Amino acid sequence: MEYTTLLLDADGTLLDFPQDMERAFRAAYDACFRGQAPYSPQLLSCYSRCNDRWWSKLERRECTKPELYIGRFRDFLAETGLQGDPEVVNGQYFTNLGKGGALLPGALELVERMAQKYTLYIVTNGNAVTQKTRLENSGLLRWVRDYFVSEDAGAAKPDPRYFDYVFSRIPGLERAKALVIGDSLTSDIQGAVNAGLDSLYYHPDGPVAAIGRPPYTYEAASYEEIGELLGI
Repeated sequence: MEYTTLLLDADGTLLDFPQDMERAFRAAYDACFRGQAPYSPQLLSCYSRCNDRWWSKLERRECTKPELYIGRFRDFLAETGLQGDPEVVNGQYFTNLGKGGALLPGALELVERMAQKYTLYIVTNGNAVTQKTRLENSGLLRWVRDYFVSEDAGAAKPDPRYFDYVFSRIPGLERAKALVIGDSLTSDIQGAVNAGLDSLYYHPDGPVAAIGRPPYTYEAASYEEIGELLGI
């Protein structure tokens, strides 16, 4: 590999989003619905389905980020029969999500090793405020040159305008010298394809089947395999 720069996805690649999401959702639920019904894992599963559905819409450019934020909780209320204001629930959720920053096991060590050989940037979809505090809490930023959140970019992966934004803020970086590393075929990898970038598909739980030729340049099932591919 002759890359100089790694563009690293955050959630699912380095950050443990399910852990942060569960804590934030539980706190928001307790604040908004404690008097209506006891908390249960089934409620988290319902929210997760609603959230995933709206993120898929965003990737297909069928909604805006503000519509996603409110729509997922509006659907959650409709499906559970709970009473509340989706905007208020979303505000509680974001307040608590911003307190997160849990790392996947081995992520910090991997990034430390990467930083000895490559220039690192984080490329992430999400809310600008919560992603910033989560990254700060994680301890990753000491090894990373900068980070770029889709909300600041005005477009989210896989929209090619997101990576146009990223490269506009890294003067002199050639696309041929950059490698995108991420765990989502529809967001990270398709985003790399749309932007004309090489990519490494990280799939610790096994790859998602791709129709036709796999769109990624490399793949790895573990941090050890990523390290071997990167020569670190």
